[in-house]
Amino acid sequence: MKRLALFAAALVALGLGGAAPQVALASPDARIDQQIRPCFGLLLEPNLSKGCGARRPVKRKPPRRPYHPGGGYAPYRTVVDCDVAYPGEVNDVLSRLYDGDTLTLVSRNGGACVDTLNVTRSVVITARDYSPSRTRPILLAPADQPCVRIAPGVAFVVLENLGLESSRGGTASCVVGRATELALKGVVVRYDGEGSAVDVADSRVEMIQTAFVGRTRAPVVKLSGSLQAQDVDVAATAIGMAVETGRDSRLRDIRVVRLGDWSGSSRTRNSAGFVLTGVNRDQLVQIDGLSTDGFSRGIYVSGGETTLQRPVVRDSDWAVVLEGADLRVLDGRLEAADVGIYAASGVVYASDNAIAGVMRAGLFADSGAQIRARDNRVFARPGGCEALVTGYFDGALTCRPWFEAPELFRTPRDRARVDYDSYWPTGAVAVLSGPPASALAGGADPYDASAAAGGPVGPSSIGQQGGPR
Repeated sequence: MKRLALFAAALVALGLGGAAPQVALASPDARIDQQIRPCFGLLLEPNLSKGCGARRPVKRKPPRRPYHPGGGYAPYRTVVDCDVAYPGEVNDVLSRLYDGDTLTLVSRNGGACVDTLNVTRSVVITARDYSPSRTRPILLAPADQPCVRIAPGVAFVVLENLGLESSRGGTASCVVGRATELALKGVVVRYDGEGSAVDVADSRVEMIQTAFVGRTRAPVVKLSGSLQAQDVDVAATAIGMAVETGRDSRLRDIRVVRLGDWSGSSRTRNSAGFVLTGVNRDQLVQIDGLSTDGFSRGIYVSGGETTLQRPVVRDSDWAVVLEGADLRVLDGRLEAADVGIYAASGVVYASDNAIAGVMRAGLFADSGAQIRARDNRVFARPGGCEALVTGYFDGALTCRPWFEAPELFRTPRDRARVDYDSYWPTGAVAVLSGPPASALAGGADPYDASAAAGGPVGPSSIGQQGGPR
């Protein structure tokens, strides 16, 4: 299992480790106060502010037009028509808005505003007469420039019903920011470059009904701070979502799928669907309904106390990897070619999980790790390496995992994966809710689960090879 340690080092090299997050509030009274107040989600649900004594700060506009140094009195605008906008017009209008105002982008005929939005004050950016599609972004970033750049210390930024695209991102990520509150609702971000679709650090982030599509070796979604997310799709070529939490976080219905770009290459062997790092011992992270499809490591957790409820991992080598954390895996449907749940260190509590297609072990604890398991079902792949150990050869033939022959496709499903250029987020829902996924998620028929993982097809072969163990 030394490869897993090398994999952890690779994640640190990619910047996932980063600087250690600030320690959460030390006062027990302060922590309890944070837990009992329903103050998370104010940006997307302003009505909740009544019980929190907080409101989105919006300043009233004065009756006269604002004066701009060097430009005199200029018309006060809050709407930009992207069908006829000149490059840079959106940023010009944005720079003249008042703190807390709303900027509206309009695109009736499919036009896109070409610009990098430099956000220096609190703002709500939304769209009208527009619905995102693969060939129709409403905001297109210039080459080697971000889509939205948020200055440090901005109180809040809300993005609603937008389609953002950075097709030649270079080293610049699409949405970047630090020390802010960011909310995304109904947003689709497409990114092709060397950075991330979203790279926001030391911030409070809320996401709902949002999708990210990225062709990059870096994590498509890279966040540090606190996170609340619901109904999010991520499509990635190497690493889907990398989160370094600084506070308690809650995630629900997160779907991560691997794209077909670079399938069969050495990049695929270091792929990871969901990576959670930097969790302090006094933090709680709850993830309900996380699905990953096609990554070598489906879910990687390091540090803190985390609960995975109803996880679904398909087409992986190690479905869940734990390092130095207390992890609960409950009612999961895990498909792995090597190990279902691997604990390098820490403690994992596994209950009511179905693990299919493994060749080594359903649950494996390395030295220094503990596994406390109850009512788990493991359906092993028949034969496996045993068929290669002996034969008519001079010496023993060693069984090696698939990724040591990186030019080969891992599974037949790899050949059918959609690439970045033709993928649209609704496909992620279809892939993860299709017949193979539903067989694993339902758990009603273990033979279907085993067949989906490449194991025996019928009850007779399960009986011959050894049933659940």
